[in-house]
Amino acid sequence: MAKCYILGSMSNVLQQQHVGMASSMDIMHNLKEMFAQQNRSAKQIVIKGLVSTKMVEGTTVRDHMLKMMGYLNELEVLEAMLYAESQVDIVLASLPPSFNDFVMNYHMNKLSMALAELLNHLQSTENLQKKNKKSSFLVEANVVSTPKPKGKGKRKDRGQGSKKNIFKVKNKKTFKKKSINTNDTCFHCGKVD
Repeated sequence: MAKCYILGSMSNVLQQQHVGMASSMDIMHNLKEMFAQQNRSAKQIVIKGLVSTKMVEGTTVRDHMLKMMGYLNELEVLEAMLYAESQVDIVLASLPPSFNDFVMNYHMNKLSMALAELLNHLQSTENLQKKNKKSSFLVEANVVSTPKPKGKGKRKDRGQGSKKNIFKVKNKKTFKKKSINTNDTCFHCGKVD
C-alpha cells in the first residue's frame, strides 16, 4: 500500500524508474541517493542566507523577523535542525545597533523565548523607539527655536560681526526686527569688503 502511495505522488518519469522495485523501502533509498546532493546544496544556500541577512536600519522588525523565520522553516523542511536557542541567537545577531539595548538586556537577564514571543518583544521595543524619537525631535525643535524678548528696550544679537538686531516694542505684544549693518564686513571671515 505504501509503495502505491509513493508511486502515485511521483512524476511519470520517476514512476517508470521505480515501478519494478520490490518495496517502498527500496524506493525511498533510491530517492535519497538521487536527491541527497541537491538537498545538501539547498541547505548550504539557506544557511548562507540566514547568517548573512542583517536588518537594515529603518525597516520594520516584523518584516525582518518573518524573513528570518522563513529561512529557519526552510532549514527544518530540509532536515537541518538548529536548537531554539541558536535560532534566537542568530536572529539577535542580525539586528541593527538601535536594538543593542534590547540584546544586552536579553543576555544579561538570561531570557529564553520562542521566535514568536521574541517577535512581539522586538515590535514593542521598536514602537518605544519610535515614540522616543518623536519626543526627542520635539525637544530638539524647542531648543533650536529662539526665545522671544519679553521686556522693553534693546537686545543685541550674540552672533559675530557688526550686524546688530534691535527689537522695538509696539503695543507691548508685537515685536519688529530691524537690522542695521554699520560697515560692509564679511560675516564669515570678518574682513572689510
